[in-house]
Order: sequence, then structure tokens, then C-alpha cells
Amino acid sequence: MSFDTAQADAATISSASTHTRASLLKRLILLGEWLLLLAAVAYIGGRALPKAWQRLNTDFPNYYVTARLLREGYSTNRVYEWIWIQRQKDRMGIGPADQPVVGFIPHTPFSALLMRPLTYWPPLAAKRIWIVCNLLLVAAVVSLLRSLTQLPWRGIALLTCLNFPLLRNLEYGQYYIVLLFLLTAALWLYVREKRFSAGMLIGVAAALKLFPALFLIYFLRKRDLRAGLGLMTGALVSVAASVWAFGPGLHRIYLTQVLPWALRGEANDPYNLRSGSLSSLLHRVLIYEPEWNPHPLTHAPAVFAVLHPLLQMLILVPVIYLITSRRDDWRQVEMEWSSFIVALLAISTLTAFYHFTLLLLPVSVMAAMFWQEGERLTLGLLLILYLGICFPKWPVAAAGGWRVFLSMPRLYLLLSLVVLCCVSLSRRRKEEGEHRTERWIWAAALCGVVVFQVATTLHHQRGVYESRAARLITSPEFDLSSEPLARADGQVAFITMRVDGYAEASLDSLGVHLRPNTADQLSHTAAAETSWIEEAGTRRQIVRSAPNEPASVELTNAENPVASPDGRWLAYLLTHSGKGELWIRPLQASHRADTQVTNANFDVEEMSFLPDGSLIFAASTADSPSALYMRTQDGSIHPLNVSDARYPAASPDGRWLVYSLLHRGAWNLWLQDLQSGATRRLTDADCNDIATTWQLDSKTIIYASDCGRALWSTALYRRNVVR
Repeated sequence: MSFDTAQADAATISSASTHTRASLLKRLILLGEWLLLLAAVAYIGGRALPKAWQRLNTDFPNYYVTARLLREGYSTNRVYEWIWIQRQKDRMGIGPADQPVVGFIPHTPFSALLMRPLTYWPPLAAKRIWIVCNLLLVAAVVSLLRSLTQLPWRGIALLTCLNFPLLRNLEYGQYYIVLLFLLTAALWLYVREKRFSAGMLIGVAAALKLFPALFLIYFLRKRDLRAGLGLMTGALVSVAASVWAFGPGLHRIYLTQVLPWALRGEANDPYNLRSGSLSSLLHRVLIYEPEWNPHPLTHAPAVFAVLHPLLQMLILVPVIYLITSRRDDWRQVEMEWSSFIVALLAISTLTAFYHFTLLLLPVSVMAAMFWQEGERLTLGLLLILYLGICFPKWPVAAAGGWRVFLSMPRLYLLLSLVVLCCVSLSRRRKEEGEHRTERWIWAAALCGVVVFQVATTLHHQRGVYESRAARLITSPEFDLSSEPLARADGQVAFITMRVDGYAEASLDSLGVHLRPNTADQLSHTAAAETSWIEEAGTRRQIVRSAPNEPASVELTNAENPVASPDGRWLAYLLTHSGKGELWIRPLQASHRADTQVTNANFDVEEMSFLPDGSLIFAASTADSPSALYMRTQDGSIHPLNVSDARYPAASPDGRWLVYSLLHRGAWNLWLQDLQSGATRRLTDADCNDIATTWQLDSKTIIYASDCGRALWSTALYRRNVVR
């Protein structure tokens, strides 16, 4: 045998050995994928789905309660009020074991409209139907992703099963699987040149959750007016259906009161690091809140007003710049679409863990591209970021100062994914003839957006943080403190919301004391040493308590009790289809029957007694928003000519009236001299000051305010208003 022949044989043996090792490695990888997939399926079937199937849990009841109110013909104009919607939840038999607290902030009315067909079933059965529908949508998403990416079924199934936010979405009954389907189907249509239909689906998604509306920027960048028109059409049709169902009043409240807070990241607790958002990080670092954030790095709201929109734009602008107007390269279109979704998640102000269900689409598209182009290291980095973002157990410490930056790993991983998207887009971007004028127009428009955001946030902050010295400190565990009541012994009683429901609490020099409860305690009143408290459940009742007397049921199926200062009368509400009728019960004359004060034309919201037994109450009618009315001793009712007003509180001496007036989306306090009729403004800030009570001196008020907190998540303040 010649040397060359021997060398060739050795090379052949080496090549065969290398091929064998590669084949073995592929088999091991394949085996690992199957084992991981089987483990994930076992976890889903053995733990995640049973957990979702057995309980209502957090978000599904929020939609269900509102949708059921719509089906039952109830007035829905107050669904964004925490205590009001809790009453409806309790009335429907959704107990604390199913879901302790519900709230509709910051959801759009359209999101409840889509849930309406499910309200013909009991809550848990409805959720199970919702889970089955979502599982079918997941199967549809997997099929669409297979068509878009050409990834093997096994790979897409593995990415789906390892998306723990998707499992959380099933458990909570949220809408993000629906959004994932809409965004995926829209991309599938878009690459097939059905651009108007793709835009329509994005418009429907925008009516469910706000951020898909920013796809209008994507379509404008693609110079695709057809898709942009489809988006606007889909959104308008969805909103029109919602307005037709709920009426314009609820949508006016959403646009003027809920939406501005949501855009600032303050519709829910803005200091909660579990959200993992840029907004929560900046709130935690730059804004002081006595109970929720007592140890920021510094208190600099103006810096927040500038930094937040600026950083949002710095995240979004590179992706916008790298989007081209070309539509002939469908791989590039998929990559741009995916990168835009990742950037939108990174700038979201209300991020929750289940939001990252949407990452299944961009990660599948990018994984297919990296695999097909042989970029194994980049693919590995992508999967590490994906698994890190979707990891459900990142610890969140109650950090203060600089340590807060160590509590946001998910945000940093998400920002790293944005960087990876931008690098990948940049490497694949084909130069095109973009006119310099067009670049300047885009730059000016985006700068204008930042300037507008800064200006609106600074305007919102005016006066918000000036009353901190008047704050009554309660507990950081309270998500809401409202309905204050000044007692004769100097205590301040109030209604508080915690994670396990509502209860009456009291504040004195020794601290905060909770009243024992077995049901939600949603309102209260007192006269002398006697008190009444509303206990809400499937059986609503007002319970009377007095010294040396056992507690007794004063009224059933009644709510919102208000006692006259002399203890002679008890006003309360009876509700029909969500509208309140005002009644009065004599407390010292057992032979006299209760008196109905208002008829079905009024929807009474709050009331307050004057010393002579007259009543001032706030009510709306079919023809007008909330306004103040007086019911005199002779039973006649006349308006006080104060519109857009609620929460009246008459002073114990009958001289003064404090009420909240709605102006430009905020409820602020006004003081009226009932003798002269003169009025003056007490608070002037872009936040809500409500639910006032007077101390016995008729000079000092205690009220609830959400200034510097989340929308309607009020805290208590004390203020002297009469010299």
C-alpha cells in the first residue's frame, strides 16, 4: 500500500468518525428536545392546566363581571370605581375563595364586550370555556407560525410549551393569547399581500389593548396606506360596537380619566417592581410615595417627566429607523414585524408577566432565520434571552436606593433582546433611496411626540406632590383607603382594600386597627356611639353596632348608609339594575315606615345630611351627568346648579359644603358657604380628591386622594379649610 493510499484511508476513517460524532450529537440533541418537550407537556397537563381549570383567579372575573352587567342591563358607567364593582362581584356570588378583589382599571370597554357571550354560564364554567377557546387559538398560532417560519413542528411546540407567560395567561384568563393570535394572523395575511385585512386585525387588537395601535407607525414607515386604513377601520368598528353596547358615558370616562393614567404607567401601582417595566423602575427611583415607595434614590418628578418618554423613544427609534418600505422580501418583513413587537413590549408602561406571551411570535421568526442562516451562536443567545424573560420566578426584593436596579432582570433581558433585534435588522437591511426630507419629517414627528409627553407629564405633576405634609400614614399593605369617617373619640375610621378584600380600619395615635370581617365591608357611617357598616356578599346587609348591644342587621339588600349627625335618620341606597334609589329610615320612631326620596329617574351616588334633616345628594340622570341636589324637610327636591359634581359632605354646623368637581378628567375639592352661596377651590391638581368627611369642629376635613399613586387607589389626607 502506498503512502498516499494510506493517507487517504486515514482521512476517510477520520471523516467517517467525525460524521459519526456529528450524527450522535444530532441524535442527542433530538433526544434532549423530545425529553424537554415531554417534560413541559407533563407540567402543563399535570399542574398548569388543572390550576387554571379549578379557580377563577385574578383577571378573568374583571372582564366577566363587567360583561355580565352589560348583559343584565345594568348601568356600567361606574365599573372603573373599585368599591362599586366589588359590590357587583359579591352580588354575583363570586366569593373571596374564587377571587377576593375585582377591578376594571385599566381595561378597555371593548375587552368586556367580547366576553359577553360567556356570561350565560356561571363564572367558573365560563372561564373553562375561555380556556378551551384559548387552547384552540394556541393551536391556530402554532399552525400559522409553522407556515410563516418553516420551523419543524417540534421546535415550535417546544417554544410554545416553554413560554411560561402563556401558561400564566391561561391561569389568569387574560387576553394575550387572543392578541398573539391576532398579531400572528395579521402577519400571515400581510406577507401574502392582504394588507387591509392585516390592518383590520391589528385594529381589533388595539381596541382590546392599547399598544397595537402603535402599529400605525409601522405601516406609515412601510408607506402602506392600505394597511394603515385597515387598522383605523378595525379600531373604529370595534370602538363603535363598544359605544353602541355600553353607551358613550363609559367611553368618555375611559378617554378622559383612565387612558391618561395608563399612558403614564399609573393606572395600577406604578412602584411595583414585579411589572418589570421601565416606568416602574423610574417611578421607584425618582418619586417618593410615603407608603408605597418611602425610599427612592431621590424625589425628582420633573426628571421622571423628561427621562421616561426620552428613554421610551430611544428604545423605539432604532427599530423604526431600521424598518424599510420594501415589501418584496417577506423574511425581512417578518423580522421587522417581530422587532417592532419586542420594542413595544419594552416601552410598555403596564407590563405584566403574561404580556410576554406575545414573544412566541418574534422569537419563532428570529429562531427560524438564525437556524436557516447557520447562526448557531446567535440562535443560542436568542433562546437564552427568551427563557430568561419567560422565567417566572425572578426574585423581587423590596429594594430602595441604588439596590432597586438589581431587581429588574427581566427588563434588562428584554432590552438586550431589543438590541439583538436591531443588530439583526441592521445586518439584513438593504439600502434604499430614502429622501432626506422624509428623514427630517420622521425626526421632527418623533421629537414632537417626546416634547408632548414631557409637557403633559409635567402638567400632570403640577400640585400632585404638594400635600404630602397633610397625609395620614396608614399601611403599605393597603391598596386603597377611602370613605373616611371622623369619630367622636378622635379616631379616623375608613374603608381599606387589601389583597384579601375590603374591611373597615381605624387610625389613632397607636396605629392602624382592622375590624374583624367575614365579608367585604364596603361603606360605613356613625352617629354618637352607634355605627352602621355595609357588608356585601350574595346577601347584602347593613349591620348596626352599639356599645353594650349585640350587633344586629338593620337592613338587607341595602348599601351606602349615611346617618344624620343627631342619630335620628339613616339614609341608604336600594339599587335596581345598578342604579341607586335614595331612601330614609327613621331611627327613633319605630312606627314610621321608610321613605323613598328619589324615583327611577335618578341614579344616586352619595349623600350627606344637614343638621335640620335635609339631604344633599349627588345623582346622575339619563339626560345629565352627576350633579348635586337638595331634598328639604318637606320632601321637595331641587338642584343646587352644580354639575359634574359628586361626593357632597356638609359640615356638622350646617354652614359649609365640600364636594368634588370634575374638570378636565380630574375630581378636585370645592368649598361652598351654604349661607352666602360663595364657593372657592380647595385643591387644584391633575388627580382625584374625593370622599370627604368633616371633623366635629366644622373646620377640618379628611378626604381620599390618589395624587402620586395609582388611579383611584386613594390615600387619606387631613386639611384645615375654614379659619
